[in-house]
Amino acid sequence: MLFLGTYTHNVDEKNRVAMPIKFAKNFPTKKVIISKGFDGCLEIHTTAGFTNYWNKIKEYSQNKKDTRILTRQILANTHEIELDKANRILIPNNLKTLAKLDKEIVFIGLGNKIEIWNANTYKKFVNDTNSLFEQVAERIDDENNNAK
Repeated sequence: MLFLGTYTHNVDEKNRVAMPIKFAKNFPTKKVIISKGFDGCLEIHTTAGFTNYWNKIKEYSQNKKDTRILTRQILANTHEIELDKANRILIPNNLKTLAKLDKEIVFIGLGNKIEIWNANTYKKFVNDTNSLFEQVAERIDDENNNAK
């Protein structure tokens, strides 16, 4: 399964939003894991995808304060939810507040996961980072080559 693309949808008055059909059909069950993400967004994983993510995090030393902060922030802000018959998800209030979601939101596919953004926050992110795209790619390539 591969989540790709960008889709804009509206949240209804009950905090429900339709999952883009290209994303919804890639979930092996109707259950999804939604959690706090980075840069002001939320993340959606399959159950197996979130389990893999958690397995990496729990390997970090719990003796380190940074690990405890990361663990608490993610797990305290994670919910298992079900897609309804219309492939909608109910966004929990605490996550809606964290991501400053209002009526218009953006879903972006990132391969193994999906991000949900406030539409204005995502537009700002894109505007702020478009000019950095090639520089970032070069830096990452250099770091990977130097690590070998």
